[in-house]
Amino acid sequence: MVKNFLTFDLENWYDSDFVKKEDKKGKDFVLEGLKKVVKLLDKYNTKATFFVTGDVLKKYPKDVKSLYESGHEIASHSYYHIMLNKLSEKKIKQNIIRSKELIRRVTGKNPRGFRAPSWSINKKLFWVYDFLEKEGFSYSSSLFPVNVGAYGSFEFPTSAFNPNKNGKIMELPVRPFTILGVRLPFSGGTYFRIWPLWIIKFLTHNLNKKNMRVVFYIHPWELCPTLPRIKMSFLGRIISYYGIKNTEKKLDYILSEFKFDSIEKAINE
Repeated sequence: MVKNFLTFDLENWYDSDFVKKEDKKGKDFVLEGLKKVVKLLDKYNTKATFFVTGDVLKKYPKDVKSLYESGHEIASHSYYHIMLNKLSEKKIKQNIIRSKELIRRVTGKNPRGFRAPSWSINKKLFWVYDFLEKEGFSYSSSLFPVNVGAYGSFEFPTSAFNPNKNGKIMELPVRPFTILGVRLPFSGGTYFRIWPLWIIKFLTHNLNKKNMRVVFYIHPWELCPTLPRIKMSFLGRIISYYGIKNTEKKLDYILSEFKFDSIEKAINE
């Protein structure tokens, strides 16, 4: 059976672009969501990749170290959850280096993987892959091959590829389901919460039958239906809250139905 990639973006829930500055305080829901995630992973004896922001790792080093000691992969999600296209080249490099060094101090091992906050690598930022490779990273999962306005592009491949002709680093984009030339994201975040479970199951089975792996990505705070309801736009409310009451049940079912592994282990098989 095909092993899909199971990933979690470990970041503060209030890092969303839809949360206003005055609301970026209070409970971060990191540990509450993480506790539920770990319980499900243990239930199905499944390992995953955790893309962790540096500020979360600095705040919860013992909890992240426990994940690593339990066999999960700890990868970089930059130091702060700020879209790379909003930062200078110097700041991007600083965030990557700080994140890498902190992960090494906590786990004793350099991270192999990187995920840009909010899928924010665009064509102008492909130089980031050269820098990642220089810093010892062997893969990235930073591209969203669907243009949703704030991020993503239909020009990106949907399968793993080498973004630099002379480099060795691999990019593992989030694979959408393509039907009649239309790309449908379904395997994480808001899309995982919006689509009915039977559609997610159908699309995943369909891709796996073609020997195509799916990258699932979930934020642990999405398993916390008690998130405070704050004022935001209609789109922001959909992205932040829609279907959040069912995320834990959906993840439970998906773990029971499909095979998963961390990216590091799956790509080495």
